[in-house]
Amino acid sequence: MAAKDPGGNKPRTDRRWHAVSVKPGPGACTAAKTAKDRRWLSREAPQLPLPGCDWPSQCRCTYQHHEDRRVSGRRAEDLDAFARPVGVASERRKQRDRRQPKD
Repeated sequence: MAAKDPGGNKPRTDRRWHAVSVKPGPGACTAAKTAKDRRWLSREAPQLPLPGCDWPSQCRCTYQHHEDRRVSGRRAEDLDAFARPVGVASERRKQRDRRQPKD
C-alpha cells in the first residue's frame, strides 16, 4: 500500500493502517506485559500509562510502531483463486440429467 512520494525519493506508507503495540519498560506492570503482543491502530491505542498500571507515576513503557496492524502478510496472498473450496461435494454435473427419462 505504499504510494509514491511526490518528490519521487521514497515510498510512503498508508497511515490509515499505522499501528502500535506496547513495549514494556524496565520493571513493567502486569497490564503492560499482557498487552505487549497486541497491536492497535494508532488512533485506537490506549494512552500510556495503561489503565490498570501498578506504577503510573513511574511508568517507562513506550509504543512500538508498525506500518500495519497485521502481524503476518495479507490473506489474499495465501489463497488460490482456482482451488476447490473446502467442503465442496463431488462434482454433480457428471451425473445423468434429471430431465432425461429413465430407461
